Amino acid sequence: MYATVHPYRRPAGAVTDPQDVVRAALVEGAEPDGAIVVDHRDGDEGTVVALWRDEAQAPSGTRAYGLADRLDGVAAGRTPLFAMLTWVNGTGDPAVARAAERGGRERIHPAVRDVDGLVCVLVFRSADDRIFVVGMGTGLETHTEVQDRIERTPLLPGEDRALLPGADRVELGRILRADVPAEVRS
Repeated sequence: MYATVHPYRRPAGAVTDPQDVVRAALVEGAEPDGAIVVDHRDGDEGTVVALWRDEAQAPSGTRAYGLADRLDGVAAGRTPLFAMLTWVNGTGDPAVARAAERGGRERIHPAVRDVDGLVCVLVFRSADDRIFVVGMGTGLETHTEVQDRIERTPLLPGEDRALLPGADRVELGRILRADVPAEVRS
């Protein structure tokens, strides 16, 4: 499974149909296999995370992120209402990407997997070693608790803080649509 990330802007105060947002954010004729539409809490912007079964299906000229990891939370199967989108390793450093993936699997996942309201976390990595994370939960407090636990979790033996510079960008928002294909959920 692959993801492409597409920003959108909505007129102030406008009600937005998630399907219209997906159509407008993608190049004409592009039909993703699924999509997560997130309306950012701050401002009049949002993000469409388009999901594709094959990298070749992704619109040309966009960065495609391959699914690298998935964590099902204690609320798996419930409808996610809020998402936290996190961009990591904007420089594309392979060592930073490897360190982030190890830290995610071995340190962060065990620390957050039992957070009340956590539906799932999808971790994507591009061919140029950039990482994009979609965390979905049933409430805003879920994301606050996840962030608190990540910050309180000590580094693992051998982890190098210099290779863990933190997020380049984080967006928190309300999920307007979460249509995740079955092979990603299972």
